[in-house]
Amino acid sequence: WSIEDRQQQGPTMQADRRVYSIAVSRDGLWVVSGDYGNKAIVWNALTNEAVRHTRYRHSVYAVDISSDCTRVVAASYDDADNVRLSGTASGTELLPPISHRYVVGVKFSPDSSRFATASYYDGVRVYGTYDGKVFQGTITSVNISDSSSSEWPIHAGSIVSNGRFIACSAGSSVSLWDCMSQKQIGSLITHSTVVGCIALSPSGGYLACGVGNNITVHDLRDVLSSKYFVRGVSELRHCAT
Repeated sequence: WSIEDRQQQGPTMQADRRVYSIAVSRDGLWVVSGDYGNKAIVWNALTNEAVRHTRYRHSVYAVDISSDCTRVVAASYDDADNVRLSGTASGTELLPPISHRYVVGVKFSPDSSRFATASYYDGVRVYGTYDGKVFQGTITSVNISDSSSSEWPIHAGSIVSNGRFIACSAGSSVSLWDCMSQKQIGSLITHSTVVGCIALSPSGGYLACGVGNNITVHDLRDVLSSKYFVRGVSELRHCAT
């Protein structure tokens, strides 16, 4: 869909069953989806055609694409060998399958050197993208200017970031937080029902929220200071639903 005129761009990408998760590459060339049909599908975003798919034993609840657009991570709601990292274009598995039971969310770090999985029962784990090793200990936010640090609370919901601020959904609202100060910024974004998922555009200027059967796009440039947006990054002219 075009953000500007709200018109659908090209034909609908049709998966076999209900789609649970979706991600768009920063260069706008790739879309990856996870569905109830136990598949993670990579699509050509220019032609809207399926390029390849990977089959899992259970529904694929979570997918993401690295910031350099070369890697895809996908996870199914299973108890073993359910997290896989592969090349976006080639489909080559870059790590052996990882076990983290009943994963409902995955996310690459901004520099793609790490990725995290969130389990419905077993918390969050962070892995090295290149070796698959699990980072141990608590996740903290560090203020470089005074070497102070603090722990971030983890709760049910979705979290996205452009490296400067974090958007966190909980229930029917989305809050925005400064990565350095750990303080809330801007006003609370509220909806009429529970927010199922959220996503940020590459610069951080637009926030998309999946609410019920609809997608609502918020222009964050109206509510946040310009320092929170990444300059020199062009916004994609379309998003996938």
